[in-house]
Amino acid sequence: MTSIAHARLKCAGTFCLAILFLLCLTAETKGQTLYEYKDESGAVVITDKPPGKKVKSIKKYEYKPEGSSSLPAAGPEEKGLELKQRGAEAIAPAAPEDLEKQRKEEFQRYQAEEKRKREDAARQLEQEALKPAPYSRENVRMQNELLDRAQKIRAGQEPLPAPK
Repeated sequence: MTSIAHARLKCAGTFCLAILFLLCLTAETKGQTLYEYKDESGAVVITDKPPGKKVKSIKKYEYKPEGSSSLPAAGPEEKGLELKQRGAEAIAPAAPEDLEKQRKEEFQRYQAEEKRKREDAARQLEQEALKPAPYSRENVRMQNELLDRAQKIRAGQEPLPAPK
């Protein structure tokens, strides 16, 4: 590539970046509103257009870009989603303590499931190792390897075997 072509390519790249930067600056910072309701047939409808006056219960979700609000965000607002609900089934956002409790419970369930999977895999390896086989050095070595692997899986030192 010649130096002239390289300079032109660099200039074009810089120009494209400048245009992209200007487009980002002039982008519309207005938030978006979504509406959730049930229609006459009972189907849940989610749309960006306000529903007619026939609808009884409407959930209104407003998205505000970061930096558009001076209030600190909490709960669903952390990701820019502000819940505004009308109707009989308005719900309060969960408290941070409740969210932390839910995370801990979910983690404990995950750990228990992981332990159960490890125990099952180790048990299968042990059963395979203890199957009757003719006595030979090779068979004894394989049985010892399977038993060692079962111990390592149970202790979490080795990954679970892939399902067959």
